[in-house]
Amino acid sequence: MAWETVVLEVAGQPLAFTRVELRVSAEEVSREASFDIAWVQPGPPCGPDEDATIKVSGELWLTGFTRDVRGSLSADRRSYALTVVSKSVDATEASVDHPTGLAKDLDLKGIAETFDTLGIGIETTIQTAKKKFHKLRLGETWFQTLETEARSQGVLIHDTAEGKLKLSKGPDGKIAGALREGVNIEQASATISGRGTFSEVKVRGQASEGTTKTALRPVGEAPAGGKRKRPLIKVHEGEATSERLKDRAAWEAKRAAGSAKECTVTTPGWRSNGQLFEANKTIEVIIPAFGIEQQMTIASIVFEQEASDGQGGGTKATLTLKDPRALGGENPRGKSADSWAAPAVPIPTFRAD
Repeated sequence: MAWETVVLEVAGQPLAFTRVELRVSAEEVSREASFDIAWVQPGPPCGPDEDATIKVSGELWLTGFTRDVRGSLSADRRSYALTVVSKSVDATEASVDHPTGLAKDLDLKGIAETFDTLGIGIETTIQTAKKKFHKLRLGETWFQTLETEARSQGVLIHDTAEGKLKLSKGPDGKIAGALREGVNIEQASATISGRGTFSEVKVRGQASEGTTKTALRPVGEAPAGGKRKRPLIKVHEGEATSERLKDRAAWEAKRAAGSAKECTVTTPGWRSNGQLFEANKTIEVIIPAFGIEQQMTIASIVFEQEASDGQGGGTKATLTLKDPRALGGENPRGKSADSWAAPAVPIPTFRAD
């Protein structure tokens, strides 16, 4: 297993530790880390809300703040545990304080920039539809005001190493190499379930202007691949246009088709072919025991390393992998067993009842 040099800096100064756990998810807005601090001086090693960065073998992994500083004491030892969070955590906890609370004729990135009153930052490489009016609800966090609109357009919101929010539609790229049974997989588990699967998705809403059927009773729909009749009807938040309803229906149908197929893999290292594992990227997974041979999206990662033997013997990564459609991607079309296969989601349609 490969030893990773993890550097924790708090208020510009390195802080030594004996154990580290890093956690990141494509379905969460803020990554975080936990450390067992090597500290023998009087008092705590640091305070909460101090600037912090984490680097993994020279690569920036987190920019944020210290959060919880927990001390414990017994007759023969004392210890400190420290948690560090991405600066994007403020997007989920602090309210937006904006003079008007109104954004006009902007896409999702523009709306995000308008209400980023804390200067967290936003990254995106995708194009989204413009919205005529976006009104901030009193007390909303930045994430709350973005999430409703993002969901309506099939967009994921997660974070970056710099602590910014990132908007994505589907995977952000690929990880080189593969996770192979008998090669770089120590443990694995898999779940194939009918829970959360549906035969079709219908999204209903209403336009803010007009009295025609397309304005008052529009419906976007898409087959979702279920084996028996199990419809799912969603109410669309915000302006209901043809494109918005179709995008939402396709997004919900993809997630329904992919959400029931998941596996968890523990590997003795944090990299594949020298590339650090990243959430919301795909990687080839080959586990004959489970009948899996296809690209899967890394939904979340837990990196662990402990220097108890002086050699980093506790270095491992636990990856939760999902069918790419569960996170807005496309059918992987691999060679997996039939039980892992699911039909591609057809092009969504629009109609008025």
